[in-house]
Amino acid sequence: MASVAETARTPYNLDRSFCSYAQKKKGILMEQQEMYWPTSAWRTSDPRTFGLTPEDFEPLHRYALEDERTHSLLIIGSGSILFEAYYHGWSQNHYHNVNSVTKSVTSALVGIALRDKKIGTLHQSIYSFFPEYASLGEQENRKAILLHHLLSLTSGFQFSGQLSVFLEKTASLEQMLNRPVAHPPGQVFSYDDIDIHLVGLILARVTGMPLAQFAQISLFQPLGIWQDEHGQAAPWKHGTAIADEPHPYGLSPAQDSLLWSVDRQGNFIGPFGLQLTTRELAKLGYLYLHQGVWDGQQILPAAYVQASLHGYIPLPTGGDYGYCWRLIRYKEQNSFWALGFGGQLLACFPDLDLIFVLTARPDEDKPPAHRQFLQGPFGSLFEKLLASKGEKNI
Repeated sequence: MASVAETARTPYNLDRSFCSYAQKKKGILMEQQEMYWPTSAWRTSDPRTFGLTPEDFEPLHRYALEDERTHSLLIIGSGSILFEAYYHGWSQNHYHNVNSVTKSVTSALVGIALRDKKIGTLHQSIYSFFPEYASLGEQENRKAILLHHLLSLTSGFQFSGQLSVFLEKTASLEQMLNRPVAHPPGQVFSYDDIDIHLVGLILARVTGMPLAQFAQISLFQPLGIWQDEHGQAAPWKHGTAIADEPHPYGLSPAQDSLLWSVDRQGNFIGPFGLQLTTRELAKLGYLYLHQGVWDGQQILPAAYVQASLHGYIPLPTGGDYGYCWRLIRYKEQNSFWALGFGGQLLACFPDLDLIFVLTARPDEDKPPAHRQFLQGPFGSLFEKLLASKGEKNI
């Protein structure tokens, strides 16, 4: 991997492993309009077409039944559902707080703003988006903090503290922009929700609309998210879906009933607070696996997708961090993950054309649910899949 300093200077210097997959996809892109797209519904396939048998999923299913935290499991191969199950009172049409998976959605919206030229470059100082606070940028060389640094969680701002004080810490824009600088930007990873909340506020400024509305119009509608299988919007309003409780560290929107929490100023929260169904989560992964293309439309610039899946800083837990995506080598396979507190997981394996989605009830007294699944039953299933495809079995 390139050095931190090098990648900080060149955020579009792409990792070869993901570039190779992008190159393989180029031949497909010309045929995108004729491809199947799960806008209204996912198709299903016999897992034998993917080198697995129905019996191979039994250990995964039994584990989920025994772990009362598990709410849903979904495995998609080559665009078809291979396995899907819901547990402990949850269902296909049940919306779920995805916690920090929201970060990856906010990141995707930056790509759309770049596409629409609402944002000119990721190298822009964050203070240029807030000219009324330009003087703060002159202090402690804060003006060197770029949008790129917010997205890669390398802003250098002093960590803002516990999530439980999030609403207090975001009481004013000035307070967020006036945080002390602890490190030069691009040098140190800090999992600070306020950085991604600032990204959400930047998007609201440049688009002229609240973050959730921008998401609904530019991303969710084309993908069939926040819609039922008949295309009716907001199905939770019409009795065809169930909404989750609002995020515990956010507030419900006052003006509408969109499933995205707001702060005390009424701003939609950039790093968490979004609710999606399990199948809708998989659509985000499918979009990234197809280089930002959906049903013949370039929703996200391909260059931005590739840049998002490049590692800019090592993660303390292993792997690298892109633009709100975790880049993980899992059993010698490339993967990129959107990960939320308590075990909310969207994991994509580009070389296998595989998507794994998990939702769960957070429990601070136990290891995250996703970790136990990946180390246990999903890991065993994954090894069977690798063996069936002749891949290296670790």
